[in-house]
Amino acid sequence: MRVGTLAFRAAGVVLLALVLLPVYLVLDRPDAGLFPKGSLAAAELARTMLFLGSFIVLAVAGFLSRFVDASTADTTFARLGKILTDIPTVWFATGLALLAAAITLAFSLIVLDGKPNLIDAMVQLIHARFVAAGQLSGPVGEFPEFWQLQNSLVTPAGWVSQYPPGYVIFLAAGMRLGMVQLVGPFFVGMTVLFTALAAERLLREDKVVARLGAVLLCLSPFLIGLAGAFMNHIGAAAFTSAAVYFGVRSRDEGSLRWALLAGLSVGGVFSIRPLTAIVAALVVACAWLINDVTEPGGRFVPFVKRSLAAAVGISPVLIAIGAYNRHFFGSPFIFGYTASQGPLVGPGFHRDPTGAVYGPLQALGYTSADLVTFSLNLLETPLPAVVVAAVFLLVSKRLTPGVSVIGIWALLPIAANALYWHHGVFMGPRMLNESAAPWALITAIAAVGLVRRVPSGTMWASYSPRVALGLAFAISWLTGLLYLGPQRLASYGDPWQESSRIRVESTVEPSLIFVHGAWPGRVSMRLLAHGMRTDSIEAAMRQNTTCDSHVYSLWYSSPAARRAGSAPPLDFSTIPRDPPPQVRIATDDEIRIRPGVPMSRECFREVASDTLGIVDVGPLLWQGDLPGLGGNGAMFVRDMGPEANAFLIRKYPNRTPAVLLRPRDDEPPKLVPYIEGMNLLWTRR
Repeated sequence: MRVGTLAFRAAGVVLLALVLLPVYLVLDRPDAGLFPKGSLAAAELARTMLFLGSFIVLAVAGFLSRFVDASTADTTFARLGKILTDIPTVWFATGLALLAAAITLAFSLIVLDGKPNLIDAMVQLIHARFVAAGQLSGPVGEFPEFWQLQNSLVTPAGWVSQYPPGYVIFLAAGMRLGMVQLVGPFFVGMTVLFTALAAERLLREDKVVARLGAVLLCLSPFLIGLAGAFMNHIGAAAFTSAAVYFGVRSRDEGSLRWALLAGLSVGGVFSIRPLTAIVAALVVACAWLINDVTEPGGRFVPFVKRSLAAAVGISPVLIAIGAYNRHFFGSPFIFGYTASQGPLVGPGFHRDPTGAVYGPLQALGYTSADLVTFSLNLLETPLPAVVVAAVFLLVSKRLTPGVSVIGIWALLPIAANALYWHHGVFMGPRMLNESAAPWALITAIAAVGLVRRVPSGTMWASYSPRVALGLAFAISWLTGLLYLGPQRLASYGDPWQESSRIRVESTVEPSLIFVHGAWPGRVSMRLLAHGMRTDSIEAAMRQNTTCDSHVYSLWYSSPAARRAGSAPPLDFSTIPRDPPPQVRIATDDEIRIRPGVPMSRECFREVASDTLGIVDVGPLLWQGDLPGLGGNGAMFVRDMGPEANAFLIRKYPNRTPAVLLRPRDDEPPKLVPYIEGMNLLWTRR
């Protein structure tokens, strides 16, 4: 048995164990923080839904198989496959790409109101506003805490997001065209287009499966959801699919120009998500090496030639990103992630920027949680996609070169993500979003392959297992397509997400709208705006009372000449130890206090200002006027208290100040005159 076959079978065993067994429960510890709790909750819900859904689908399919003749079922599926394969390749791939783009645009505009719902996208949209205006960065003027958001940083060369600039540039292009909402759909279409074209080359012997996989990708709610929410994962997915297509075409045609384009595409991935670019490069390399066709010079010489051509293609991007990093962060090799959050932000086993341990055990738990939720979210089907693929890998005697490349393309991102501490679960396991393309393909390969392995004439009593299995997949996919998928996408427009779609009544004159957020946010953004790294802020906000952190932030943000005495004492321990307990002030607003330790009058005032409720300024910043860009509309800023606000009001004398607040914690935000707002928030007794 070939080593490759054994490796894929071993991967199948691991995947099955991580999905079917609740391995993620290793994350369930008394001191578990926000990240592990989120992964645990998502995995538990997904696992319950998958087990229940699989039971129902298999039971219904098994029952129906008694009444469906095996030859009739085979003929019907063959006829559907012929309809699919009769479409010319270019028309098929282009049509799917346009359909996927249209669905994504409709989701973005109708469900999300054309707005992002994650801070990552909000920060990049703000950065894109400056790039669209011809600036690489935002200004570093006075009072940066009024505009600062997490995942961004102030550098000597200007304000920037922590992300590589690739996707920001595309967002800026969308803004210059007048509709930034087109960027995500464009990249969805690009992902589907190149995946469909690559699949037909990788699966020449099975065109039906190649096209079925492309259809599944086109309709994937997981792909559509994050792309419609402006997340940069879709840009990385699109360039990865392009790199694989160009790499396979270079191999098939023996042309170095396609290898050069493959390198340029990997560079596109690198400009958006560097870790994903390493995975993309490895997949392209595997596509060049795994080939049954004998070429002049064997495998080594063509591989070296293509690699050199790819290096030429990627070089301009590497040089540009290096120059960007050096300009803003002081070195070509330092990315914004590290400059913002410190060295612990990188891959590997160590403590993460939040102070939590990320070792092999945590990697196993998070990977299990990711795969369970990914099994559901990829296609929103009752049958878990990862389990279907794992069973196929386990029982297959030999995989074709094309299937092997697709398998590697699907598995490498999981291995890479296991080495990375951050595992976001909102809208699905986001770090696996770039691998939706190969997983859609491998799911189609596995489903059809498993059905074909069951002999047509096999009968269990009056039931046909082949028909039952085929019907199970058909019912599962139709359920995801017609019900569960649309339901998932529609859920992102539910009331619990309204904070990202805040509408503020228009003003007839230039205005300065102070948005009242949470006290911990005011403290941490003041520290971040004045140069403190996120990992230090995380430690300070965890290890100390919010009042102590507040006092320190006032000292830290003061000019050196005005600082009275030495720094107030504050614990910046990376290792969590006896943190003060948290107390809820309002919805999504918790502070840390020490029981029995008195709080200063100034801190009581900060607490009192939050008790009506809070409003996050993040969703609004990118939509209003920004410092340095001019404009005569609304400029949204963070409410830092009447004394600090007074300085900003004097800086913008032509703008009418107002306040966006909640009259009560359970009421929607309301825009009120500035004096009225300050009286409600800061002078109540």
